[in-house]
Amino acid sequence: MSIIYSRLGEVALRHEYFKDGVARDLVLWPSEETSRIFQNGKIIFRQFQGGMILLYRAEEDETTPISPLTQPVSFYFFFQPKNPADFLQISDLDDGSNLYSSGKLPFFFNVPANASSDESSPENLSYDLLDGLRAKAFGIELTLEPFPPSVRIKVRKDLTQVVSPGKDENGLPLPDLFEIAPDDQGKIRFTFDLRGKAEGIYTFTLRDAGNTTDLWSKTYWVGNEPASPLGLIRLEYVNAPSNLYGSKEHYRLTIPSQKSRWTYLIVNGNQKVDLLSKTLEIEDVDADLPPPYSTYQFDQVGDSPSTDIKINNRETVVFRSQVEIPFFETPKLSLRLVENPGSKVLVADLPNPSRAAPTKKIGADLNTEIYVFI
Repeated sequence: MSIIYSRLGEVALRHEYFKDGVARDLVLWPSEETSRIFQNGKIIFRQFQGGMILLYRAEEDETTPISPLTQPVSFYFFFQPKNPADFLQISDLDDGSNLYSSGKLPFFFNVPANASSDESSPENLSYDLLDGLRAKAFGIELTLEPFPPSVRIKVRKDLTQVVSPGKDENGLPLPDLFEIAPDDQGKIRFTFDLRGKAEGIYTFTLRDAGNTTDLWSKTYWVGNEPASPLGLIRLEYVNAPSNLYGSKEHYRLTIPSQKSRWTYLIVNGNQKVDLLSKTLEIEDVDADLPPPYSTYQFDQVGDSPSTDIKINNRETVVFRSQVEIPFFETPKLSLRLVENPGSKVLVADLPNPSRAAPTKKIGADLNTEIYVFI
């Protein structure tokens, strides 16, 4: 008897930083409970360069599963870059105004209604930034201002499924919207206990006594995962539309490239440029403009020379791009430093920011500094 495995689904991992678009050096693994589901459902997980694939053991018709799973069912996978510092430097993990920071959990997920069996047009996984990971039992201790006389505790799985927040002294489930009061110091202390519940995405909310207003809310992935992954992937399969077996589903996870405004600090190192009688400019004369680059304008910041900044006690002129420029594997060419009057080219190709260069916030934008000595 032949052992037949058919393809269930495939996820292509993409990163906008790389010229070929393929994400590099990401390690993926299924969660603890997903691994058990795979074992029961005779499903094999395999990672390859630039993606992962799921295979299920099938009957001779290559379609009917030997050990079919009951839907709805969700598969969770964690991912971790081999070099987290490099990965974070080139990746934009913000979710709108929800900014990525250490402890938060990037979360990519499919929408079953958007499933695609077309390899040339895969479903693009949606993105959310969770508040982190938690074990199935964890405590909180926090202070709310103004101090509420009491709060009601609300827990939801996947936003809609009502979940008991814990157990009473007899081990019985606490009711939904269980009410507690702060202690004498105004601190709210509570231990959430979801042991016995399925791993997944849970939202924990403290509401006012009248159950009209959210006072505090966090969304975590909850499960028994000892590692500290950087991100999470969920593939969800529902009864309608039913996409678990049959045609192979194609998904694409795309990580946006980090962008920053380039700030050039031009240092008059040999002091041969008269910055009082001469004017420096940065010109973008790149006629090729391969994606994702555009033509960029740079503004002088402050005086020439700067009255606020000196590098190595040398006169310095600062320029900053008008817009953010994406980090990209192929450097941006033909940014040149010009001395006027006379249009004398001092530097024909200004350097791009180092991949390891730190970024810092200036106003609402990220900035990357590049030092150029002339």
